[in-house]
Amino acid sequence: MLRKIGLFIGVAACGALVTSCGGGNPDPTPTPTTTATPTPTPTSATNFSLTADFSSTSFNANYGFAYFTPNGGTEIFSGGSRINGTSAISFVASPDSATFTFPDLNDAVVFGASDFVSVDATERRYATANTALTLFLPFENVMRVNYEIDNQAFTRDSVDGILRSQRVAVFFNTPTTTDDITATLSYTGTVDVVGGDPGVTRSGSISSPNVTFTITPGTNDTLTGTIDIFEDVMGVPTVVASLDFSATVSSTGVFEGTLEDTANELTGNFVGTLAGANREELFILFAARDADVAGEADDGDNTTFVGSFIGN
Repeated sequence: MLRKIGLFIGVAACGALVTSCGGGNPDPTPTPTTTATPTPTPTSATNFSLTADFSSTSFNANYGFAYFTPNGGTEIFSGGSRINGTSAISFVASPDSATFTFPDLNDAVVFGASDFVSVDATERRYATANTALTLFLPFENVMRVNYEIDNQAFTRDSVDGILRSQRVAVFFNTPTTTDDITATLSYTGTVDVVGGDPGVTRSGSISSPNVTFTITPGTNDTLTGTIDIFEDVMGVPTVVASLDFSATVSSTGVFEGTLEDTANELTGNFVGTLAGANREELFILFAARDADVAGEADDGDNTTFVGSFIGN
């Protein structure tokens, strides 16, 4: 299987709705991402499960990131971005297998019964010596899949070491109801976020608490919410980003918007959709990075955050 080590980190998301990106830079330096709306392929609902057969495909609902460990050093964040293109996940209970495809992988990756590690109420995990696959299903209508490749020989800024890359895809069921939203909807859930200053921020030091997003009905149904991102600085959680979300929700449940955190000099964008036949769930993909301030010299800060939210 040919894997493009580190390539996906340097790929900017395309602007078209369902087109994939081509080309890229092998240096895992994050690049700005444009907005592309995620869309599922199935026309009927997928019965997502951690124990029963299912399969699902989605477009433009992906992001990737990597961590770099210099020889003899500590693992640090290396880069990340949203990624357009098609991803797919298929699970077969017997004989046990999970098959995953991602835009920058030439071939599907397959995990079998001998790779099975564990399953609980929200996660099913597989692992080999250098790869791992995690199926995360917090509710019923949105599944997040994480594929990890470890121990990749890599050189970053002329420093040799090991890259640990991760590819994340989100799969979901679109709403079928066409009823107007007449009462405020609230969605509470977890935030999956990674990032920091590439080459500087230690892995595992970035986190975000659970958050609630609200949709307020009106002439334009409006989504609002805030994701705060913390960095562990010598044992003290320190706010490094506060991303305010605001967007109009379309009649089909999708939305998109821009992000601006002036205090932390970050800009970015997000996309998302309501999920489930009756809008039971919601998910968001987001990316933010250091802003170029007009009239000021480049400060050399390439801070980047990428992640997702799944709420119910």
